[in-house]
Amino acid sequence: MIKKIRKYHKWLMAFVGIQFLIWSLTGLYMVSMDIHFIHGEHLRVEHRRVEHLRDASPQQTNQTLALDKVNYSLSNLLSEYPHAQNITLGHMLDKQVYRFMDHARGKVLIDADSGKRLAPLNEAQALNLAQYHFSGTAAVASAKLISDVENTPPELSPRHLPVWQITFAGFSSPTFYINQYTAEIVTTRHLAWRMFDWMWRFHIMDYDDGENVANWFLLLIALLGCVAASMGAVLTYQRICNNKQAGAK
Repeated sequence: MIKKIRKYHKWLMAFVGIQFLIWSLTGLYMVSMDIHFIHGEHLRVEHRRVEHLRDASPQQTNQTLALDKVNYSLSNLLSEYPHAQNITLGHMLDKQVYRFMDHARGKVLIDADSGKRLAPLNEAQALNLAQYHFSGTAAVASAKLISDVENTPPELSPRHLPVWQITFAGFSSPTFYINQYTAEIVTTRHLAWRMFDWMWRFHIMDYDDGENVANWFLLLIALLGCVAASMGAVLTYQRICNNKQAGAK
């Protein structure tokens, strides 16, 4: 019986041991990296302050808004857009703008001076925004409008569409994703984030999109690992008993 346990334990550990090593390496990478660095916060410069107005979370940055220069008041906005939600007052380059969600219109961007709804960003505006907020000095390598779910890269959630993908030159390929309707940088990606994403996929053994933490492969390896550990405990106990018997003689 012990011989069979030893044999099965050896082959099980040869199989699951590789995944144990992967868990150790990927876990080490994920816990050793600064999450703010992974999120690309070092790549962005926030020039303004966003004012919480209604049903939204305030985001503080390093300059204040000129509230006395807002000619289109919140009451005017609510009169014209009574179903507006998550309203914020912020900046788009040199403009003060309202951003909000409307059931009928979707994401809306309003000039806080004139009250005029601003058109979706074109490529030139998206490039200006990206360069304005980029903390580095690298040139823009590419600019692409992404509006279809089918063309959405794995590193971007489709809920942010449509977005401008602005990628800067450099080893880490810093990339800004800017919503076409609100002119907001919805997320930032770079090499360290992409590595983190793959580390996470290898860690949870979901090699598709990294979202299924209860996949059958992970459960199988975890179960086999428990079986192998139990066998190891039996073998260890048996060895201790044998050593005691040998010592008694």
